[in-house]
Amino acid sequence: MNREDLDKIDSSVNDTPKKNNMTVEKFFQQFNTLDMNNYGSWPLSVKITCWLFLFFVVCAIGYFLAIKPKLDAIDQARAVEQNLLNEFKEKDSKLRNLQQYQAQLQQMEMNFTQQLEQLPKETEIPSLVEDINVTGVSSGLKFKNIKLEPEVKQEFFIEQPISIDATGDYHSFGSFVSSIAVLPRIVTLHDFTVTGTPSSDKKSDVPVIDYTIKAKTYRYIGTDANQTSAQTNQAAATTTTPPQGGKPQ
Repeated sequence: MNREDLDKIDSSVNDTPKKNNMTVEKFFQQFNTLDMNNYGSWPLSVKITCWLFLFFVVCAIGYFLAIKPKLDAIDQARAVEQNLLNEFKEKDSKLRNLQQYQAQLQQMEMNFTQQLEQLPKETEIPSLVEDINVTGVSSGLKFKNIKLEPEVKQEFFIEQPISIDATGDYHSFGSFVSSIAVLPRIVTLHDFTVTGTPSSDKKSDVPVIDYTIKAKTYRYIGTDANQTSAQTNQAAATTTTPPQGGKPQ
């Protein structure tokens, strides 16, 4: 191998990186020298780059216009599904306990009916006053006065106060209170006033005890309304209708 061959090899080795640098520079320079009206004359590398760019642009547009709304709709549907599932579980739990709730409701209705039966009707107030009088006399009290006071209307019931003035010893009064508690009708005692005066009988040192009590009984408003409606219907049913063309008797 002569001297000239060695010089050619050295020059080719030195020219190799320069060829690579020129290739990269030419690649970017090709974008400035493109002929927009002659696509077929574009270099292959430029065509591939443009195709990749267009592909990513189309994918991005497709994602934001078509895919992302579907994903958002799926997330909303999952949230609705979870809410419906929770609602279903709640209703299923209530349905499983429905029979128990119905039994409790029936028991409450029975208790309410029993309580209503203990409330006197309007026509039973005089007999209730008589029961209180008999109970006091049986207990050893002497009544000075038993008087019905004006009714007090509440939201769901009517309160009937009864003023009581009586005389007797402590044991008689205690027996009277206990007997009132076991009456078939609901009666409550309020505003006790106890006054002791010396006995006029010199043979006894036990003072005379005077009691002032306000008893209260209650009447359910619905019961009165039902009674009034029943009386109205009964009166309407007993009214005779004259025959057509005739005269009422």
